[in-house]
Amino acid sequence: MENVYITIAGLVAIGLVVYFVRRARRQDNTRTDLKITGVRIDPPSGCVLQANTPITATLDYRYSAPREPLYVWVKILDATYDSVYEGSHDRMEPGTGRISRSVHLTQAGSVRELFIVAKNQDFVEVFNQALAVDFTYEQTEVDEEWMNDGKGSEITGITLSIPSPAVVKAGTRIGVDIAYAINTEEGLDIWAIPETQANMTYEGTTGRQAGTGVVPRHFTVIDPGQLGSLRLVMKNAASQTVYERTVPVDYTYTA
Repeated sequence: MENVYITIAGLVAIGLVVYFVRRARRQDNTRTDLKITGVRIDPPSGCVLQANTPITATLDYRYSAPREPLYVWVKILDATYDSVYEGSHDRMEPGTGRISRSVHLTQAGSVRELFIVAKNQDFVEVFNQALAVDFTYEQTEVDEEWMNDGKGSEITGITLSIPSPAVVKAGTRIGVDIAYAINTEEGLDIWAIPETQANMTYEGTTGRQAGTGVVPRHFTVIDPGQLGSLRLVMKNAASQTVYERTVPVDYTYTA
């Protein structure tokens, strides 16, 4: 009988150790000691740029917490002007490294701050740092043919990593494989955007697609609630929307 008690006590102890390790990991991945140790901006701050000209920020970094890769973006958060940012196609890894991201305005305007934003594997924001810059964008003169380049292209189908309808935990990343047929050699950018007022994020541009094929995208709704539709968008090199379609979905996000 004594051996039985010892065995039960041992199992309880192991269970407590596993619980505290898991809890420590959950706590750890919501904070970070990420430091940006160097920044190079190209073109340099102070330049006057044509609309759609990318600003590339190359970041040197170091971190040890969380002990997992981080998704990272450089964004223009000033909503005065329309902007496009590069998606997190590669990720920061614990330790030291270098990573580059680009962002640009699609119209005339000014940029006074760029923001480095990092999120953990659960897509919880763990880092947000402003970079003071001074860029002026001028409207690019483009002809009608260039504005309409890519019209007639289409998205021919989507596959969701979690089929709809579904009940999922808030913060769950859902993948969208998007099949496309594009009729311009310049290619088109493709997005899948959740249509909701809730806190959410979706993958930025990772480069223009051309011809026919399938490109992976993803989105995350952070808050509990309902999601009833996705907006599929394709834009050309002049940042003109040449295709847009709403797709019904049925996701219930729980706390």
